[in-house]
Amino acid sequence: MKFRGLIFFVILLLLSQCGPSQRSQSDKVFLEMKAFISLLEYDLQVLEDEIVNLGEEVKSLYYEMEQTENLKKAPNRKYNRGIYNNKGRVNPNASTIYISKLAEDDDAFNETLRFTEILDYKFKEIVDRYDVVSQVYFNSKHQVNQLFPPYDALSMLDPDHDLTSFNFYYLANEQNNPNAEAVWVDEIYIDPVGRGWVISLIHPVYVEEELIMILGFDITLNSIIGNYLDNFDRDFVLIDATGTLVAGKTRGIESLSLPPLKNHTYNQTISSDSFRVEDYNLFSSKSKEVRKMASQVILANEEEYVLNDYGLQANISAMRMNILDWIVLDLVF
Repeated sequence: MKFRGLIFFVILLLLSQCGPSQRSQSDKVFLEMKAFISLLEYDLQVLEDEIVNLGEEVKSLYYEMEQTENLKKAPNRKYNRGIYNNKGRVNPNASTIYISKLAEDDDAFNETLRFTEILDYKFKEIVDRYDVVSQVYFNSKHQVNQLFPPYDALSMLDPDHDLTSFNFYYLANEQNNPNAEAVWVDEIYIDPVGRGWVISLIHPVYVEEELIMILGFDITLNSIIGNYLDNFDRDFVLIDATGTLVAGKTRGIESLSLPPLKNHTYNQTISSDSFRVEDYNLFSSKSKEVRKMASQVILANEEEYVLNDYGLQANISAMRMNILDWIVLDLVF
């Protein structure tokens, strides 16, 4: 992101000036936690602005096509078995287009297909510009999905998915998002096209009060670890509001009696939302002390807790994020 380096430099400068005589160890921990959250949330805000701007561009393109009477023309692309540009077969710089068998061939459906030709370049441009964005896409209630980078759709997706049944669609629809704002799907879930664990930023696009598509940016678990957690020499662990592990340093995860965190992928198709299993939830930890700590931090909003568990003592500091409904834990052993 444009100013990440400057922000990170200023934060490190402040930390370097905080010696033991100037502030307590606890204050220094909270300063570093604030630094971590500031870096992450700065980037998240940039992405929110980006997806809103993309939505405005889509609206403009719609009106332009409507004025030139191109909107209801048949699309130029040829679709094979409901899928265009299966990875490795056509153009690696073009999106993959998935059309469910549930799609009805009408004017609205063909209008959606016309957009797939226009948005290839814009989707690729965003993925190239932002390291943390693994893929850009739209989903339509007319059962059309466009996603960049391209992927092996024939082996990963069933032919009759209902795209509106997934959280990356319905959480931004008319019922769940009446203000038509950008929405974070901040509960880690399995990406249907094989990227592993992801969070999503989604944004509805309305034209004359009709929802024509929902745009999406995906951020992978690996991106969160590589771009944020690895920049800090602390045992940070991220959990969501339900107590489920999002990401973290290995030592911190193991001390909370959770299994090793793996970036699960799969080779079978899925038909609905698939969220992280209970094995990764603090309230399901095999340790009574960890479950007690989770209650104090998540439910009682405690900012500090001393964990004594199986001979291990850890001072835990907790801080809530603003944009995502997550809590950052710092563990000092």
